[in-house]
This record gives sequence, structure tokens and C-alpha cells, in this order.
Amino acid sequence: MTLHGFPGEVVCRTFPLTLRGLSRTWFGSLAPGSIENFKELAHLFLTHFRVSRRRRCPTAFLLTTKQREQENLKTYLARFNTERMTAEDQEENINLPALLGGVWPRSTFRAELAKRISMTLREFMDQADN
Repeated sequence: MTLHGFPGEVVCRTFPLTLRGLSRTWFGSLAPGSIENFKELAHLFLTHFRVSRRRRCPTAFLLTTKQREQENLKTYLARFNTERMTAEDQEENINLPALLGGVWPRSTFRAELAKRISMTLREFMDQADN
């Protein structure tokens, strides 16, 4: 919801409609009449929730994501994809090498991959699904 050019009173009254979960609970705990304007409300909100903000990891962090010894390929791919979504950038030139480098070294799938020519991450995921 975007409210550009509306008076502060309107913005303050519509703000709670955008909240869910803990942020809605936090807003409900504010004492009535304790906020003078939207700038103050925004400052309180950001101050309260800034520490819980998820930091995005550098793309190179994906190089540390490895398949665990007893982990099947499907579980590893799902975990890698989750880690990839928290990375700063979605760089194809790092994603695929990081994914391949993380496949368990003694895996027959890894040996099969070594025989193939280079591919994109999407092609790899399709091959792994098969």
C-alpha cells in the first residue's frame, strides 16, 4: 500500500492495516495517543524491528554450502536453493559452481556430472529432477 501525499493522520490510521503477526501485536501494545505523528511511528517501528531484520549473505557464502554425508540429493538441492535465496545477488557464474562443489564427493551423481559439459543452473536442476 502506497500513500503518498496523504495527511499524516490518514497514513497513521491505515498503517495498522499493513501489519501482520508480531508487528501487529507490537502496534496493538502501543498506548493510545502516545504517537504524535507518522514520522514518530515510523521511527519507533524501525527501531523496534531493526534487530530482527534478516541480513543477506554474500553470494560467495554459497561456496560453503555442502551436501551432508547422509543427505540425499533432493534435500541438498532444496537446502542449497533456500541458501541461494538469502544471498545478495543471484549470480549464475557463482551459483552453479557452488552447487556442484557442494555435491557429496563420493556421489555417483557427481561422477556423472563430471562427464557432462557445462550447463546453466536451471539445466542442472532439471537434470537432477530426472
